[in-house]
Amino acid sequence: MRRVEPAEEAERSLEIGKLHIDPAAYRVTRGGKALMLSTLEFRLLYYLATRPNRVFSRDQLLDAVWGNDRFVTPRSVDVYIMRLREKIEENPQRPAYVKTVRGAGYLFETRAN
Repeated sequence: MRRVEPAEEAERSLEIGKLHIDPAAYRVTRGGKALMLSTLEFRLLYYLATRPNRVFSRDQLLDAVWGNDRFVTPRSVDVYIMRLREKIEENPQRPAYVKTVRGAGYLFETRAN
């Protein structure tokens, strides 16, 4: 007998403030303008955006987005967060979406948007 795996939830498009995230096309737009994100930047953004207002540590993000296939240091998350902010935020120095929770990690904020 074959073991049946539960069907994964279909990835859905997200509309958050001025951001539109389309996982089927790996496409992100802000105010109708296409943003160029790398695959890892997109996966990081989508992971955070589908779990809004929840704080994730660097290690949790590494496990969820990068997986166990490669060796990446926890500080790599900081670099990708910085790059992501530069691309999706109107003012990366005062982010509206991807926020830092000092001593805990990062979250995707939707309350203010």
